[in-house]
Amino acid sequence: MKCNICGGTQFAAQGTRKKVRCTGCNSLERTRMLWLALEQMIGRKEIGPKSRVLHIAPERGIYQKLGRIVAPENYHTADISPEHFTGFAPQTRRMDLCDLDACATSEYDLILHSHVLEHTPCNIAYTLYHLHRMLRPEGRHVFIVPFLGGRFDECFQNISDDERVRRFGQNDHVRRFGKEDIGAHLGALLSLPETPDAAAQFGDQTLVGANIPEPCWTGFTPATVISLRREDMKFI
Repeated sequence: MKCNICGGTQFAAQGTRKKVRCTGCNSLERTRMLWLALEQMIGRKEIGPKSRVLHIAPERGIYQKLGRIVAPENYHTADISPEHFTGFAPQTRRMDLCDLDACATSEYDLILHSHVLEHTPCNIAYTLYHLHRMLRPEGRHVFIVPFLGGRFDECFQNISDDERVRRFGQNDHVRRFGKEDIGAHLGALLSLPETPDAAAQFGDQTLVGANIPEPCWTGFTPATVISLRREDMKFI
């Protein structure tokens, strides 16, 4: 097994998950799954030097790989706290996903983010609407959210860290994307795949080789890559 992003062969634990974090680039299983999906898009020439890309909360390894393909003037990185990325993406600008009204329409060929939407303290429909509005007609919105057991839950109030961990799985999350009622939250807004199948998309051998654990291969998981077109937002 080796990291498909940096080629590293050493993996450490991340919380209770053993041997999933690459010690070379700090990629997790979801990061490596995301790069597999992006590689397919690159192979189909859906991403190239002229593609306009918005990468929210960029991962170092993916940023470095995409930066060799997309022209620098077309590759935009953004986050609510851009100072966290000065070490490798100093041009990262501040973007509040709860304040997107002023962002240009039909600006990007690809909008990319992973494990971001569980942090945004506003109506999720607002954020998704504007991200899809910002896509060009043939653009793609590629993202990962942590699908967890149970039902959807959300709270923007000032509650304790322990309560956030209990309800959402982490003390800086504001919502839980429950697998039991996807049709009532993200599925009510987006045309999602019925049953995501990374094994069919990438092949078992590729997933094993990239050290992506088998529980991430099928269904909605914390590593499932969702790839949508502009019109897959149901009310845009």
